[in-house]
Amino acid sequence: MEYVEISGRKYPRVTIIWKDIIGDPVVLNAEESRELVCPTIISEGYLLDVFEEDGERYVRTFATYQREDEIAFGDRNCFPFSVLSRKSQREVEMALLLFGDN
Repeated sequence: MEYVEISGRKYPRVTIIWKDIIGDPVVLNAEESRELVCPTIISEGYLLDVFEEDGERYVRTFATYQREDEIAFGDRNCFPFSVLSRKSQREVEMALLLFGDN
């Protein structure tokens, strides 16, 4: 598994495949309305951490970072674990096993 090392800590590279919620304000008949589906989105970056809040797990990622005066992260995302594809859930779990909270 690829990773980036920042100040001695390894952050694994992950591909997060997830379902996005969409809305459409256009009024359509029932048949046309059934064509509306959640798109599958692919986000790539590095695993910052996984945390739990109110009984639900979340995954935080970043794609850019700086190492100068202070370590900082950009292009950040936070995903409810439940919206990730099974493949992405397994990838995150594998990254946690390999890299833990190093």
